[in-house]
Amino acid sequence: MSTPASHKDMLGLRADVVSAVLEDGAVLLDLATKYFYSVNSTGWAIVQLFENGVTIEEAKAQCRSWSGEQQNGHAVDSFLETLVADKLVITVTDPARKQNVTLKSKWVPPFIEKHKQPLQRVMTSAFDPSIPLVE
Repeated sequence: MSTPASHKDMLGLRADVVSAVLEDGAVLLDLATKYFYSVNSTGWAIVQLFENGVTIEEAKAQCRSWSGEQQNGHAVDSFLETLVADKLVITVTDPARKQNVTLKSKWVPPFIEKHKQPLQRVMTSAFDPSIPLVE
């Protein structure tokens, strides 16, 4: 995994970051670190941009479009910095770039919260031989 070198790098959500959509956002689980992240509805829309590949500048431009130019630059910057710093997104060379993402709710400043404790163990397969069978 490489750290993005600039705001012009194409970034994508790591394949081992999975999500569960909620009514007012989503929960992301980083399978590598076992940490959960809660995002609000605006944050979820931003995360979806990275599923297909996007630059930081493109993500910021989309946020400005969704917000109607509201002054939320710091919240957007902070959100994007967390995605990059926690390596939830990585540089991609062949992005999908197919789907248009829409904000399905009213614009609010994006929010992401890393839960304090990692999940102790995630079962990735029911056929994992290291997981004891229930008798």
